[in-house]
Amino acid sequence: MAQGELNIPSPDERQVVICLYCNKPQEVGRKTLSMTCKFCNKSLRLQHIPVKGYEARRSIETLGIVTVEKKGNVVTDRILCGGLVVRGKVKGNINSRGPVLVSPEAEIRGDITAPTLAVGAGAVLEGRYNIGPETPAAPAMKALPPANRS
Repeated sequence: MAQGELNIPSPDERQVVICLYCNKPQEVGRKTLSMTCKFCNKSLRLQHIPVKGYEARRSIETLGIVTVEKKGNVVTDRILCGGLVVRGKVKGNINSRGPVLVSPEAEIRGDITAPTLAVGAGAVLEGRYNIGPETPAAPAMKALPPANRS
């Protein structure tokens, strides 16, 4: 490399990710598997997670896609992900940034929040579902000072 020449990555080698926790965008390399959010300093995984057997975890968190195969069985408090494909069983709450696809032989027991949900005929769903674009939180109401009673 000649002196003064910079090694700047091309735009094709970069991607923008949005933090699962603070919802702020940041640019990373396409081959990045994990990183720390520069705004909230939380650890982020970007890789896809396949589940082929039984897994009991407190939490599954990734910006990638979680795939629960036919023989997969997940028991968790929550799943935060970029997308979800369920062919097996899931017990736990799901918060997905991308589509949730449920095959006909799948079972989900827990609440789902996602922009879209596609369910095959025959799937077992139990819980509450918030499907649609993410709505910003309502602004907090300011408390009025008490009336002066004199």
